[in-house]
Amino acid sequence: MTDEDKVTQQAEGRNEPQCILCGRCLEVCPLVAATGREELGPRGKMLLLLRLREAPQTLCEDDAARLASMCLSCGRCAKVCPQKVNVPLAVARVRQAHPGFARWLWKAWIGSSRLSWPAAARLGRAAVRLAPAGSESRAARTLRSLSAMAAEETVTPWIVPDVAPACAPGEKTVLFPGCLASNVRRRYVRAATALLSWCGAEVESMPDFGCCGGTLGHAGLGVEQAKARARNVAAWRAAGRPRMVTFCASCHAGLAEYAADATLFADAAEAAAFAAALVPLSVLVADGGFRVEDGGPAAVVYHRPCHAPQDDPDARLLRKALGGRLRIPDRARCCGMGGVLQLSAPELSAQVADACWDGLDAVEGTVVLTGCSGCVLQLAASAPRGVRVAHWLDALHFEE
Repeated sequence: MTDEDKVTQQAEGRNEPQCILCGRCLEVCPLVAATGREELGPRGKMLLLLRLREAPQTLCEDDAARLASMCLSCGRCAKVCPQKVNVPLAVARVRQAHPGFARWLWKAWIGSSRLSWPAAARLGRAAVRLAPAGSESRAARTLRSLSAMAAEETVTPWIVPDVAPACAPGEKTVLFPGCLASNVRRRYVRAATALLSWCGAEVESMPDFGCCGGTLGHAGLGVEQAKARARNVAAWRAAGRPRMVTFCASCHAGLAEYAADATLFADAAEAAAFAAALVPLSVLVADGGFRVEDGGPAAVVYHRPCHAPQDDPDARLLRKALGGRLRIPDRARCCGMGGVLQLSAPELSAQVADACWDGLDAVEGTVVLTGCSGCVLQLAASAPRGVRVAHWLDALHFEE
């Protein structure tokens, strides 16, 4: 079966669970919370798509598809839906059926990350100085986002790994770095490798991993997603099926979906082995002891990524390490990254980001930590003056 055949097969969706209009999704949708527009919510999208499918002559198809595709693909609605309706998947199908310039540009951006991201980051860092101070224009936000890709360490590390846990020494271990750490923020790989070595894990050379494919699928780039998944499974297989450690919540969520795709694996046993091999870095070191150095920030806020599990292991690790100085606001929602939505509806992405910061309630001098590479960029690009944003790996100080 070709990649095109797989995508066509997955795009049918007619026998999947149907929306019962209960409205649970509206309570958690960041777009609805930020804009107050119910038509942007999951329920509105499903109603529109149902109408488009059953009576297409009553709607302008392109306009309906454009409205339906205004989605962050955060997945929060799917987590609370009693019918298990997957709205981001439905939106991905719409985007696939109605390709536009934004989708093409996102494909080029992700596909050329090895070359274009370092160059774009350097350009953004140089050009951001030209933007008026405090400007919230689309151009200024874009430049800040690109500049954030190349940012040096924004915080002085102050969390010291102290008492090492046992991380199954002798078990072959590799890192899955994701796009940002592979191409721009390589210090994440260095910090993750140091943390694994601290707990006794033997870190092997990096296999030929690429993008997890999650953002490609959300953008309606099903063929490209299938190729990305096949590449990563082949690399894992060639490396001897090692334990695969992640430090980005979105990458982990994307990889966790692989096991449900039988076309990727030789048999069910291999699919199960892949699922079992996937483990967050924070889970491996959860039993370790950490101490906080004097001079660390007094105010630390954690932003929970949308794609983190309910029992977020990164949050659990930071609670253990930081104790009472860590605050995890209940009102903080999606950062607004939204993948291809950054290109197709940047004003919506900006509104969600502003709402997120209202929920984080971070004052000047606060350090905001998160466990998703995409969230790091979006939060850094939209942060209030005097607030620093970092991945939790940036906060680790490894003593000589």
